[in-house]
Order: sequence, then structure tokens, then C-alpha cells
Amino acid sequence: MDVVEFLTRTDRRNLKSQIGFQVARKMRDWRADVDNRRWSLSLLLQKEALEADEQIAEMLQEQADEADRKRHEWIEMERLKREEAEMELVKVKKQQREIENSEAHRHMLTKEILLESKQAQLHQIEEKKALKRRQACVEILWQRVWQRLDESKAQQEQQELKLRNLIENRCQAHNLDTDREQKTQFAKGVLADQRECSQALELAAEMDVLRKQQDIKKLRDKRRQQLTDLQDQIKQNLTISAKQSQANIREDVGYNILEDRQIYEELVEKRCARTHNRDWHQQYMTHTAAERAARREEDRMRDRKYLGTGCVLDQQQKQPYGKEVR
Repeated sequence: MDVVEFLTRTDRRNLKSQIGFQVARKMRDWRADVDNRRWSLSLLLQKEALEADEQIAEMLQEQADEADRKRHEWIEMERLKREEAEMELVKVKKQQREIENSEAHRHMLTKEILLESKQAQLHQIEEKKALKRRQACVEILWQRVWQRLDESKAQQEQQELKLRNLIENRCQAHNLDTDREQKTQFAKGVLADQRECSQALELAAEMDVLRKQQDIKKLRDKRRQQLTDLQDQIKQNLTISAKQSQANIREDVGYNILEDRQIYEELVEKRCARTHNRDWHQQYMTHTAAERAARREEDRMRDRKYLGTGCVLDQQQKQPYGKEVR
């Protein structure tokens, strides 16, 4: 590497470092400026917020003062109105008391009351008289109506009587003929009815006989059917009882065989147990006899070993001598 290239690279590096340093310084300045602006802006916003709060507080205070003033004014107006009303009421009461206390006014009031009561009584009397007059007129009208009705009924009865007499005189012969014809027709009808009744009675008697015969036949058939059903039921019951008895016998035989087998098994088990117990007892007796013989042999050998040495190997317990033994 020659000197020129080295210097070129060195200059380039210095330039880059200077540019980076200047950029970093500008960035620091810019950040500081931004922080200052942010701080001043926050202060400005806080100041504006405080001013707005103060304005709102002043406005609210003014509104509260205005409301308080209006309330006091309303209370004062109401008090004045109440005082005026009380004064007016006192004046009216005083006037009424003065009027009531005056004798002339009292006399005038009594006269007016008496006059009104008399007028009311006269009006009631006139109303009662008018009511009585109306009732009398109504009664007279009803009497006239009933009289007219009675007269019209009498005239109608007379006319009906005349017409009836006239019709009876004219139609008497015809009525006699019609009466005879009606009697003959009635007699014929009675005879026909009697004939029909007799025929109906005969038919009813025949129907009763037939019905009785049918009832007897039905009863016989029913009894025959009942007898047949009873015989079939008896046969069926006998068959069922025979089958049941056979089944019971088979069941009893099976139970007996099972019981015999159980008894045999129990006897065999008891015999085996007895044999086993006898063998075990014999082995036990043989073992105990061998142990006793070995123990006796051991005692005998020990006695022979220590014979003549004066050692006491076995000490016999002394028999107590006392009141209980005696």
C-alpha cells in the first residue's frame, strides 16, 4: 500500500467520522429541541387547562350565585305574598266579625232565613196540591176507561149471544145428523179398536209362548254347554293334577337322591376325618413316647455320670405339714 492510498483512506475515514459526529450532534440537538418543545407544549397545555378550569369554576360560581340570588328573591316574594294574603284574610275576618256583630245584619239574616223557609214550605204545599190534582185526574180517567171496557164487553156478549142463537137454530138439524154419524163412527171405531186389541193380545200371547219356548231352549243349551265345560274342566284339572303329582314325585325322588348323596358324602368325609385323626393321634402318641423314652434315657445317663459325687441333681419337694394337710 503506497502513501497516497493510505492518505486517501485516512481522509475518507476522517470524513466519515466527522459526518457521523455532526449527524449525532444534530440528532442530539434535534432531540433536545424536541424535548424542549414537548416540555413547553405540556406547560402550555397545563396552563390552558388551568385557565379553562378557572373559567369553569368562575362560571359555576356565578351560576350558583345567580341561583342563590333567585332563590332568595323567590323566598322574599313568597313571604310578601303570604303576608299580603294574611293581611287580606285578617281584613276579611274583621269585616265578617263586624257584620256578624251588628244587630241589623243579624236581624236581616233571620228575616231572610224565615222568608226562604216560608217560600220553601209554600212551594212544597203547592207541589202536594198539584200532585193530588194529577192523581185525581188519573183516577177519573181510569174509571172512564174501565167503564168503557165494561160497556164494550157487554155489547160484545150480547152480539155473541144473538149470533149463537141464530147459528144454533139454523144448524140444529145438521148437528143432530152429524152427532148420529159421529156416534156410529165412534161405535165402529170402538169395535175396530176392540178387534185390534184382541188380535194384539192373541199375537202377544203367541209371542210370549214362543219367547218362553226360546228361553227354555236357550236355558237347556246353556246348561248343556255348562255341563260340557264342567266335564272338560274336570278332565283338564285331573290331567293337570296327574302331571303335577308326577312332577312332584320326580322332584321328591330327585330331592331324596340329592339328600342321600349329601348324607353319603358327609359320612365319607367324617370317616376320612376320623381316620386322619386316628393316624395323627397314633403319630403323636409314638412321638411323645419316643420323647419320654429319650428323656428317661438322658436322665439315667446323667444319674450314672454323677453317681457317687454327692451332687443333688433332683430335689424332691417337701410335703407340707400343717393344718390343711391334717
